[in-house]
Amino acid sequence: MTPRNGALVQAREAFDAGDFARARALAEEAVRVSDSVRGRSADGGRARSEESSRAEARRLLALALLYDDKGDDAERLAEEAIRIARAAGSKRETALAELALAEVLRARGDYVAGLKHAARARQLAERSGDARTGAAVLSDYALLLSRVGDDERAREAFDILLAMPLEGVPRVRALRVLYNAAMAHRAAGRFDLALRILDRADELPSPRRAAASEWMITSARLLTLIDLGAYDDARALLDGFDEDELKSGWQRAQALAFRAGLALATGARGETVEAIVDEGLAIEGLEPPLRFALERIRALSLMQRGRLLEAERVAIGLTAGAAKGGTRAHAAQALAIAARAGSPDAWLLRWLGALACATGSAARIEHEAYAALVTEPEPIGQLARNSLVMLRARLVDRTPPEYRKTLLRTLRQVEQRTAALRQTKRAETEIAVGDEVIQAKDEVGIAGESPALMKAVATVARAAKSTASLVLTGETGSGKELFARFGHQISPRGRAPFVAINCAAIPQPLLEAELFGHERGAFTGAERSRRGLFVEAEGGTLFLDEVGEMSAAMQAKLLRVLEDGEVRAVGGTKSRVVDVRVIAATHRDLSQMVSEGTFREDLYYRLAAITVRVPSLRERPEDLPAIARALLAREAATKDHRLDVPAMTLLSEHAWPGNVRELANVLRVAATMVEGLVIGHSELAAAIGSSLAATRGGARASGAAVVKETSLAALRARHRAELRELVGRAVAGADGNKRKAARSLGVSRQGLYRVLGS
Repeated sequence: MTPRNGALVQAREAFDAGDFARARALAEEAVRVSDSVRGRSADGGRARSEESSRAEARRLLALALLYDDKGDDAERLAEEAIRIARAAGSKRETALAELALAEVLRARGDYVAGLKHAARARQLAERSGDARTGAAVLSDYALLLSRVGDDERAREAFDILLAMPLEGVPRVRALRVLYNAAMAHRAAGRFDLALRILDRADELPSPRRAAASEWMITSARLLTLIDLGAYDDARALLDGFDEDELKSGWQRAQALAFRAGLALATGARGETVEAIVDEGLAIEGLEPPLRFALERIRALSLMQRGRLLEAERVAIGLTAGAAKGGTRAHAAQALAIAARAGSPDAWLLRWLGALACATGSAARIEHEAYAALVTEPEPIGQLARNSLVMLRARLVDRTPPEYRKTLLRTLRQVEQRTAALRQTKRAETEIAVGDEVIQAKDEVGIAGESPALMKAVATVARAAKSTASLVLTGETGSGKELFARFGHQISPRGRAPFVAINCAAIPQPLLEAELFGHERGAFTGAERSRRGLFVEAEGGTLFLDEVGEMSAAMQAKLLRVLEDGEVRAVGGTKSRVVDVRVIAATHRDLSQMVSEGTFREDLYYRLAAITVRVPSLRERPEDLPAIARALLAREAATKDHRLDVPAMTLLSEHAWPGNVRELANVLRVAATMVEGLVIGHSELAAAIGSSLAATRGGARASGAAVVKETSLAALRARHRAELRELVGRAVAGADGNKRKAARSLGVSRQGLYRVLGS
């Protein structure tokens, strides 16, 4: 070895070992040495060799500067290396110099320009006939292909690379091949392949492992685990890595990005997450891809804290940067944040943009985009529902068995969160309703004007005027049937029949006959033919209450009818076409039932194009007076009754676990207890107490009668006795002061005397 090329050889060895600071110092020395001897040799072949060494020295210096946070001069040095190598006629060194420039441009976020130079490098490497150079070039070329969304060609290139033996390749180069391949497979959702490729890194021989090169594999594994939702494993891996060994600023920033992302995913406060992000952004010399990773986490944190306008501004800026660099995966991620944080009007366009950018380059965003589009009008909604099922299954199949449940749970959470967000945005943008809707709402008996109620009313009104299917959810007794009647009344089918059935109240063997009809003699007791509720509702609406209680067999039969538009009576041989809109309701979580396998997924998406949650009374206490007045006016026996002010106050103090149904029963009982027409605090309190006792008794003994009286007079006598006991306790507690006792009960002193004298 001559003294002239010693620095270059040592720089090459330091670079291959991952010691970029030392490689930089040696490469600078190699540049000086190679420039000093330029033109001294008269031999043409030796002169070309010296020029090739000059190009290599600049190439190594450019990469060492890039990896050692000094990338300002890296692009200039790489361009010089290309010119010198091309003039020397070295295809191999020109290819490697073009590859170095591609890597510098990629680090700066310009993936399109980087891919152009990587493509040139590949052509030159193939012509050079050097297998090692070809492998190095192909690895970076394939990674760039995956980043710009050309997943098919990227996978073909990595298949070629991974079939090659890596044992004889310098460790840093071999790790880079594995890293690039794993990152491409992970982005496309092939998590099992990504992790298997990363496992190969442990099999590579290494006398000494540099932290800088090992971090490359660790970071790829962290990204894959986070995509899977395996946050505990990711945190354990990150905590087990000695971050003090990370000398480069970009590596420390990357570690901080992981910590911030894990903190956000596991419920840390937004301020904590953003403090970690700020620490990473404060590191000097960060290139655009790392800034993107940190700013993306900031946007997600801002959105989680409700600062949507700030999150949207950050996301739009990230989208512009990603579009300039041609990074489809980054553009998809940024557009997804802009869609979540932005105005409802921008929802559809931004999610379609995210889907277009994500396909083939960001599988997790592709999944979320489909989840966001499933409730859109047809045909977008139908296409999204079908694609969502297939994509979810593909992602799970391509995940290691030990992580499949974790990934499936993560995907379900994304779907539920996205569905809830869509409902919120729809309610925000279209909560205002016209006079026609208000009139229909009042006519069917939906009382109140609280924001929670009006959001549900507005959503049902829009759904009713479309062809989208509708599912009403909410607690028992919250008024789901009234909402179904309201939706029917304002729909184009409003003049046709509205037919309702409670699927939980009819034995499953008879439910099919109730819905589809039966022929005479179809089963024991079928003495005559019956049309069935689907036929009775022809042209109108069929309301299926408690649809979640259907058996698996009935779910399959209902799905067939909804898809074919035909019913066949039990015992019949011919099908009949029916034109019926189905509105379903349930107090159960159908999406959870789907994940548990107790409700068909295809039926769920068929029924639940739009899901509306009917709010409970606890969520709209301001509506209680209006609901109470409406309930009293609904029945002839109570239409002239009213509640006094203390009784109205008591309404908002009770939790109403039975919702509107419980309130109606309580008012009915209270009206029987009062001799006049004004229901006071004491009567209402006693009626609520009876309701609670009945509920507790029903829990203790299913079906046991709580009210044992057999006449109205006996019922009144029992309640008068309870009232006297209640008043007696109040008087005793007030030391005999009847005015104070009356005030504590919320009644007048005359009312108190009336109870005591009864």
